[in-house]
Amino acid sequence: MEQYRFTVEKMTCDGCAAKVKAAAEAVEGVENVVVDRKKKLLTLDAGSDPTQQVIESVSATGYPTQPKTGVLKKLFGA
Repeated sequence: MEQYRFTVEKMTCDGCAAKVKAAAEAVEGVENVVVDRKKKLLTLDAGSDPTQQVIESVSATGYPTQPKTGVLKKLFGA
């Protein structure tokens, strides 16, 4: 399993976060979904790269989503 991180726009409440979580969990092979609405961050684990499917599923609920690249990825290749 690898960890994947995404930024999610337009999340303003716990209801929004719940919709984002449900959309991510609907993607086959995705596990351990965590949504932090304050940081606009979606984190999940998957055995194979679910990036495109997660983007499509979450964005279809009205929350534009992009893969997150950050310091950890650049420093550690994670």
